[in-house]
Amino acid sequence: MDNTNLRRDALTAAITLVCGLLLIGLGLTGVWGGQTALVRLTDDERWWFALPLAVSCVVLVFKRRAPVTTLLIGVIALAVDLLLGGSIAMLLPFFDLLYTAALIVSPRVRRVLWIVAGVFVALPVIYRLANTGDLEITVLTGLQQAAIFIAPLWWAMDVRRKTELAEVAAARADAVERLSLASRQQAIRQERDSLARDLHDVVASHLSAIALHSGGALATPPAEAKDRAALTQVRRSALESMEDMRTMIALLRNPDVEPGGDDQSSAMDGSPHDDDTAVPRLTHLQPLVDQARANGLTVTVDNQLAHLPGGRVSAATELAGYRIVQEALTNAAKHAPRSQVSVQVIPDHDPAGTGITIRNTLSTEAGTDSPSGLGLGLISMRERAAAIGGQVTAGATAHHWTVAAILPLTSSPATATP
Repeated sequence: MDNTNLRRDALTAAITLVCGLLLIGLGLTGVWGGQTALVRLTDDERWWFALPLAVSCVVLVFKRRAPVTTLLIGVIALAVDLLLGGSIAMLLPFFDLLYTAALIVSPRVRRVLWIVAGVFVALPVIYRLANTGDLEITVLTGLQQAAIFIAPLWWAMDVRRKTELAEVAAARADAVERLSLASRQQAIRQERDSLARDLHDVVASHLSAIALHSGGALATPPAEAKDRAALTQVRRSALESMEDMRTMIALLRNPDVEPGGDDQSSAMDGSPHDDDTAVPRLTHLQPLVDQARANGLTVTVDNQLAHLPGGRVSAATELAGYRIVQEALTNAAKHAPRSQVSVQVIPDHDPAGTGITIRNTLSTEAGTDSPSGLGLGLISMRERAAAIGGQVTAGATAHHWTVAAILPLTSSPATATP
């Protein structure tokens, strides 16, 4: 038992004992007119009432540890007090014991207390009514008994209900806080996944091109023209990767900043910056096709979206489709070098959407120094498609590997980030 509660209960018991002794000293004994007394006490003998009072005050100290036991002792002490004629002093510790028991016992024991209290109220009322027939005396007896036995229970019930409401409110606030924390953690996880996906899509294709060209140059005898061509392609891929990283970092730091402006890497490469191709677009796949061809693939394109009016394709679909094609071409260059690749982008008007199919011939030739992947490419494509309400499937047939995507044409539930 908590020492603070023990000290508080001991102080309460001491105060109750002092107040009870004062009431006995004032002569507030024999209050029931001797109707319950078996022993007739004179005024000089009234201090016998202090004995059950003292016992009840002693057990008050332990009321929190054993509420039912202390209440039973209190009932016995009350019965002894009634046999002596009854005193107001004895009601003080009895109220406290009954209230504490009703406050902290289990619901089952609490129901028993209400039943017993009801019996203690009903029996005297019935006895009065049967023996006197006086309605006024009967009502006064019922009120008296209710004040003794029902009032402490009612008070405890009210306090317990308020305590339970406070506990429910605290639990609800805690649940709301946990839900808010879970939502923040989920948002962080989604943002981390989005950043990982974008980083993979933006940089992986360029790094794969660098690995392919540098590995090809190292795997063959030195040749100045071939080696310079490989170095030129490596440098171009590195600069493009730097440009994509710069654009992505700029958007992450300040989403309101439009990509463009002076470009240091483009200036280094000596090529002007094209605003039309700065933002990845499914309707403009030529940069991807050029990169794939430079990586040794033979690529044919049938992009029917390129002929649609501007604004017909949503920005989210433009970006997601572009990244899916980019990842498919990168995988083809890594796992099926010098293969034949066909890219088809065909709008499907029922439902309003677009189909993307990238099919490459299978090859038994391994990519030169091609790093083994983690399987994130297909995951990234599927996540991008699912984010805007589309889907991606991929698989191999006897002679081809096919990636097929269905994307909404003009609407998307989420906004993608390049």
